[in-house]
Amino acid sequence: MTGKIVAHHADQGALDLHKSSCAELQIARIYTRKQTQICLADGYNSDDNNSDDDEQDGYLFSERLYHDNGNQKYFRTYQQLPGLGGLPPAQRVVEEKHFDVGGVCRLDVHFGLGQPYLSRKHFYENQRLKSEQLFFVEDERTMASRKAGHWREYYPGGNVKSEIQYDGNGMRCGFCKRYGEDGTVLWVKDYTKDYQARVDDFNTKKGLVDLSSVDEAAQLLGFKEGKVPQDCGEVDRMYRKRCLPLHPDKTPDPDAAERFIEVSRAREVLLKHLAAVASG
Repeated sequence: MTGKIVAHHADQGALDLHKSSCAELQIARIYTRKQTQICLADGYNSDDNNSDDDEQDGYLFSERLYHDNGNQKYFRTYQQLPGLGGLPPAQRVVEEKHFDVGGVCRLDVHFGLGQPYLSRKHFYENQRLKSEQLFFVEDERTMASRKAGHWREYYPGGNVKSEIQYDGNGMRCGFCKRYGEDGTVLWVKDYTKDYQARVDDFNTKKGLVDLSSVDEAAQLLGFKEGKVPQDCGEVDRMYRKRCLPLHPDKTPDPDAAERFIEVSRAREVLLKHLAAVASG
């Protein structure tokens, strides 16, 4: 049975956390703890259940500071992460709150364990909510993050000042609005509609790009003359290489978008060619 499982994973080219055997996961150093085996033949006394020690990076620590008048100034809960690779040790914040001299919470940060979203809220002196923001944390150690979800700002009286939405890429999406103190809408834009119009325009232009041969498409992606790629991975690698200098952060060239359309069309032609070859 074990031999069949190993063969199956060899075909797939990857281990599976739920389907692989315990031995496979131990050999690959996925499991690093000892396997817990308990004999219940002699009874069910839980005091006899020996276990290995908890990891140090799981412990929670708390810090508290106080104003001169005794009111709480600062509260923070965090985990201490050990150094990893070339990165130094780091503190992974779980909860953090800041209070003014009067005892009002002015900043509330919450980064729940086991989830990638960090919430940050600011408050006015009158305890009303000033702003609420959400971040998707890409790396808990460096805290590299991007904006996510709904971001809102409020006036001191409680009325909404702005509503901005962000998609999974950290870009504005949907209806974004800004309001006056009396609640009137001062500015509004539908970013999703705007993006979709650009997508449609891009696809139309790409469809108009005529590449007469697979060889022409291969040369446009940077392959040597006369060489046609043999697998999709090779095509995608050259495609990413060609796209990198065309990114708006890399070049102000107004014609970069047109060149990106040509490169995208070339990739499409090559992928279709490889699919046709594979199907016989």
